[in-house]
Amino acid sequence: MEHDRMFVKTEVRETNRYGKALFAAEPVRRGTIVCSFTLGAEVTTEDEYVRAVAENRQPVTRTGTRYAGKYFTFGNVEAPYNYINHSFKPTLLCHCGVVVALRDLNAGDELTLDYRTLIDTTDVGIYNDAVSGREIRGFTAKETLLKTARDLIALVESIENWTG
Repeated sequence: MEHDRMFVKTEVRETNRYGKALFAAEPVRRGTIVCSFTLGAEVTTEDEYVRAVAENRQPVTRTGTRYAGKYFTFGNVEAPYNYINHSFKPTLLCHCGVVVALRDLNAGDELTLDYRTLIDTTDVGIYNDAVSGREIRGFTAKETLLKTARDLIALVESIENWTG
């Protein structure tokens, strides 16, 4: 395993839409664990996360993601996964910090997540999707946990002999 906190080969490249983005540098099979946001990260409460975002405190604003329930992780500033952009039709799923490929990916495919499962529900961190202009507002902690758990269970159940 490389020391960049990724479990698959990736590359950060410039894009016309977002600035920088993360791309698969090799084929990635559906169900493969791509990375974990929790390795080496710090943990904070949702209240502290929201305050940090409101005050634009780094690295929380740039790297913070919902972990589980009222907890968020942040840190690992240099990790390539910080360049995973949002999509309402993502290529990846994040459940409690573990990021898994939702479909087979080719080398060169962009790695995306639905940020609604990563951010809080307040007005503090709302922003607009770069593609559609739609508002990106986080799901509640409960909605996030139930949605990502159901999606992960369905994904793993659909893959014979899944090993991660």
